Amino acid sequence: MAGFFKQLSCILCSMMLLFCGGMHIGWSIMHLYMSGNRWAVGISIDEFRFAILSFFTGCGFIILIVAATKNLLPTRVWIMMSAFFFIINGVFFIAMPTYYAATVATRIIAGFGHGIAHVVSIIYVGEIASRNYRGKLVAILVSSIIGGIALFTILSMVTTNPIFIVEPNMHANRAIGIVILPLATFALLTAWFLVVESPIHTLTTSGNESEARSNLMKLRGLSMESPSVMDEFEDMKTLASESESLSPFFLSQGNFPPFQLVLLVKLANLLFFNYSMNTAKMSLMSLMFTLGLFTHNWAPSILMLSKFAGSLFAILIIDLLPRRFMYGISSTFTGTFMLALGIILATYDVVETWIPPFLYIVAEVFNTFGMLPVSEIMLSEAFPPKKRALSVSSILICEYVGHMVVYIIYFNVPSTLTNTYIKTLVFSGVILLKCLIAVLTIPDTRNKYPREAVHMYMHKKK
Repeated sequence: MAGFFKQLSCILCSMMLLFCGGMHIGWSIMHLYMSGNRWAVGISIDEFRFAILSFFTGCGFIILIVAATKNLLPTRVWIMMSAFFFIINGVFFIAMPTYYAATVATRIIAGFGHGIAHVVSIIYVGEIASRNYRGKLVAILVSSIIGGIALFTILSMVTTNPIFIVEPNMHANRAIGIVILPLATFALLTAWFLVVESPIHTLTTSGNESEARSNLMKLRGLSMESPSVMDEFEDMKTLASESESLSPFFLSQGNFPPFQLVLLVKLANLLFFNYSMNTAKMSLMSLMFTLGLFTHNWAPSILMLSKFAGSLFAILIIDLLPRRFMYGISSTFTGTFMLALGIILATYDVVETWIPPFLYIVAEVFNTFGMLPVSEIMLSEAFPPKKRALSVSSILICEYVGHMVVYIIYFNVPSTLTNTYIKTLVFSGVILLKCLIAVLTIPDTRNKYPREAVHMYMHKKK
């Protein structure tokens, strides 16, 4: 287990930064309580929409830069850069929580931080993780994002509910800044002292075998070379040397088949993720039931905490079943529960108050312990090194642009119970359809060396 804890310590900074990014995603989901804070009062709905979309704009912009320049800088420098952007965001959120221009500008900057952290950490884990820990480490990163979302749903409710306010000047932006600033500062320090460069990155960029071998020994928590570690190192060397021939250009055989598969799964996840997030925020959950203290609805917080619990459960079970079965089980149950919810909303005028939220929360939990982590694991291991940054960045840009498109649609299409059941049925059908595709096509890459995983996604023999 020494190797696991060493690898976990190397991604500790990424966990903290993705947690900060999760709080900003939660900011977009909750949209703040508009009539309950000074920042939201007096701005137009268009300004409010831009404030929501600004974070995803920052993510998309910086990911374009990372795609082109990832291999030019060491991993720790990228992570420190991400932390620096979050530090700026934390300072401004604390100092000027109700100033609209500062909020929008520093949410864009926070998007820079999250975009870097998301791309770099997924690539990094795929390159440093032991073959039997890769799934768990990626699931931990996913859980960090969801944990940040869950925390902000609580912060938003607390800071806009007068009964809980201890400090009269407290504001949701200031609360998130108070959390982000120390986390980002600590992440910057841990990135410098704890991050060990991935051997694959070293072999691909500089070809320094002695440094790469030394880093691999550190990552495995060993003081002496062992046969298994040397086998793993030889696999990494072969993958690095094959990288050019596997992917001489972006749409080559070495890159495009896995790119198609991962993009398909990611975009299918996006439909459900965005649907569930947006409807949970104002419409579906709040219309189904209200758990309030002094008129504030805690349903979104309960939903996100349930989702976070599911993500923690995923860390424990992610490697018990082959990837395709984990994804298939998650998709089947998610789609089935959402389908049942849609049918109930469509066919019953009066429903017991506990039934819709129960179906919805169970669907979210199943979504979280299979669909979300498996798609991120695929990102971490599917591509040859020379095209990894470009492939991962391209897919994540599609994901964040998709977030923005769904938000724009959401603002222009009212969500009420009369039309929610139709959307529920449609999205459930998408989930169940992609379940079949995933079960047929996702390879089982558990306990596989990096080169073995890449070749399995290419549908080639080792």
